Amino acid sequence: MENNIKNIRKSSNTKIIIVSDDKTILEKDIKDLYSDFEELKIISSSDSINYKNISFNDLLVLDMDMPKENFDKIATKANSLLALTPKIVISSKSDDENISKAVNLQAYSFLLKPFNPMNLKLAIIMCINQTKRSDKVELGNGVYFDEYRDQFFKKGGVLIDFTRLEKGFLKLLIERRDEITDYDTIKELVWKGKDMSIYTMRNIVNKIRQKTYYEIVKNHSSRGYTIDILRK
Repeated sequence: MENNIKNIRKSSNTKIIIVSDDKTILEKDIKDLYSDFEELKIISSSDSINYKNISFNDLLVLDMDMPKENFDKIATKANSLLALTPKIVISSKSDDENISKAVNLQAYSFLLKPFNPMNLKLAIIMCINQTKRSDKVELGNGVYFDEYRDQFFKKGGVLIDFTRLEKGFLKLLIERRDEITDYDTIKELVWKGKDMSIYTMRNIVNKIRQKTYYEIVKNHSSRGYTIDILRK
């Protein structure tokens, strides 16, 4: 049993974002309960939502109790831009319409309000473990990214010693695997707005290639980068 406990993904390396207009969700005691997460953001449906930032989180909690037009807009974006991000839906209504919406979002779980905040926390912990436990993104030359362990490995399970920036850069390209990731997006989400020159970017790419293989990162002149993911 002890070995199984060690394999559970901890909340301390998990980033959560909650979209809700419910004032009880915004209360300090709820935020305190979730303080052990690496990062927790709670925003309302009327806020300006940066979907690029959401895609860099481990899980999205979406509250259906908001104006219909707001929910429909967020749901559409979630289905197209956040297809790989696990989701939990909460609502005060469990009618057929809301259940159908949750299913269409491919939600991991549906929690009916009111609920004990600990129940949501437990649902989050279960979700990040069940959805990440066996997820491996296969790249070329035997290199792969283990989402559950949040690490890159070579063939045979040899850990690749990437720096924080190298790892963050590759994870961003994986999240945006179906599109070219431009320099501004990389600067915003990996460098967190700090100074980043084209020479710094090239240096990072060269180091990644030296540690893996040349074609792992593909440069699209003047537009950005993509990653070499095996298509099945």
